[in-house]
Amino acid sequence: MLIRVLGAAAGGGFPQWNCQCGNCRRARAGDAAVKPRSQASLAVSADGAAWVLLNASPDLPAQLRASPTLQPRPEGEARNSPVQAVVISGADIDCIAGLLSLREGHEFSLYAQDFVQDIFRSNPVFGVLNKALVRFETLRPGEAAMLRGGTGRELGLQAESFVVPGKLPLYQEAGRELCELVKDDVVIGLEIRDMAGNGVLFIPACARVTEEITQRAARSKVMFFDGTLWTDDEMIVAGLGPKTGIRMGHISVSGPQGSIAGFAHVTGPRKIFLHINNTNPILCDDSPEAAYVRQAGWEVAYDGMEIML
Repeated sequence: MLIRVLGAAAGGGFPQWNCQCGNCRRARAGDAAVKPRSQASLAVSADGAAWVLLNASPDLPAQLRASPTLQPRPEGEARNSPVQAVVISGADIDCIAGLLSLREGHEFSLYAQDFVQDIFRSNPVFGVLNKALVRFETLRPGEAAMLRGGTGRELGLQAESFVVPGKLPLYQEAGRELCELVKDDVVIGLEIRDMAGNGVLFIPACARVTEEITQRAARSKVMFFDGTLWTDDEMIVAGLGPKTGIRMGHISVSGPQGSIAGFAHVTGPRKIFLHINNTNPILCDDSPEAAYVRQAGWEVAYDGMEIML
């Protein structure tokens, strides 16, 4: 299995277009220790020819242009693409907005759970995805699905979805009580496996580490996990917003209830943080926080990162 990180940042990318935090200023200045990153998404392939996207971020067109293996084949038809399927992990804008850039007459399959498919069905803007070309496939939690391209050809990969604690999308918050926002059944994780049994775990948003997540991590070769914030009050302390990480549906990286602590006993997979907010100091390779992450056995994803299993 081949894995390419198309984007590693949280919503808004890094540097964020309207942010003047210290991290963003360093990134704009071209500081070599602070790599710019686009919004979180992966591409995976069993053979290096046909590729599956895990989420479709708003930055998808630029991400595809930056990835030679995902560009049209010169020997192909006038319009062609190695992108054969897209698997969606949630209904947030930074998971689905890129789908609108896949409307130019290309066959592919679109996999998502029912609550995400309901959004595709009810929002007319997603009608730009031609149903004569795009196969809408429903993922059911706990059931492995053999991934197929738009023509029905098997892609040599299986996807299994599972629920993780998280938050409703921002655009669905109106009129709901706080206790209704962060729930255990509104975000999913994805486990992708090839026919040799190699597995990658993809959890870009998570509010709490559960036993099921650690069990799945232990049997995976690689895990990409929510690295949004270093501390729960990070946005508040930075003066950039009133919400805590948990209020936004994201576990912190640090602290006794954080993700490093939550996975401390899990030694199986290569552990990589993804979906990193522009305020998080682990974006700076020379920060004490980044050093702590490395010492704890984790890595910080960056655009263009490639892994072969």
